[in-house]
Amino acid sequence: MAADGREAGTGPADALTTLHVRQAVDGDVGSLDWLVARLSPLLLAHAHYRLGRLAKQYDPQDIVQDAWLTTLPRLGDLTPRNGRLTPVLLRFLSTVVVNRVRNIFYDRARRGDAESPSQVIADRSGVVTQALRAERVATVQAAIDELAPADREVVLLRGVEQVSAQAAAVLLGVSVDAVNKRYQRALARLRERLPGSAFDEVEP
Repeated sequence: MAADGREAGTGPADALTTLHVRQAVDGDVGSLDWLVARLSPLLLAHAHYRLGRLAKQYDPQDIVQDAWLTTLPRLGDLTPRNGRLTPVLLRFLSTVVVNRVRNIFYDRARRGDAESPSQVIADRSGVVTQALRAERVATVQAAIDELAPADREVVLLRGVEQVSAQAAAVLLGVSVDAVNKRYQRALARLRERLPGSAFDEVEP
C-alpha cells in the first residue's frame, strides 16, 4: 500500500477509475456517468475498426451500447488485476465488442448476402447514449485515425483488448520488440494528443 493509500503500482487515474467502479456498483449515477464517458470513446474506435467496411451498415454506437448494457450488471463481479480495475474493465467491455462483431460476420457468412441489417440493439436514451454523442468521442476517433495502421492495430490489441505483447506479435506477424516499440510510440502520441483521457490509464 502506498503512502497515499493507493494500491502499490496503481496510478492516480486508475485509482480514480477503481473508485468510480465501486461507487457505481453502490448506485452512484454520477460515477456511472464518469465511467461511460471516459471509456466509451476508446470502445467506439475499437468497434469501428473491428467492423471495418461494415461500419457503414452496422452502427458502432449500437455495439458499444450493447457492451455497456452487458457489462454494467457485472461491475460488482470485477476483480482487480495487480490492484488495477481499468485493464479488467476494458478487457470485459472489449470482449463483448469483439463477440458482437464476430457474430455479425458469422451471421452474414451464413446468410451469404449483404441485405440491410436491423439494429444490433434498440436505440436507448440515457447515460450511454449521451456519452456516445459527446464531442469527446469524435476527438478520440480523430486522434486514433491519425495513427499509422500498424500503430492503430497495436493500440487496439494491447490498450483496449488487453492482449499480451506476445499474443499481439503472433496476431500481427511481427516480433515482440516491434509490438512494444509501436505500442509505446502510439500510446505516447495519444497521451500527448488527448491529455486526461483513458489512455492515461492503460498499461504502457
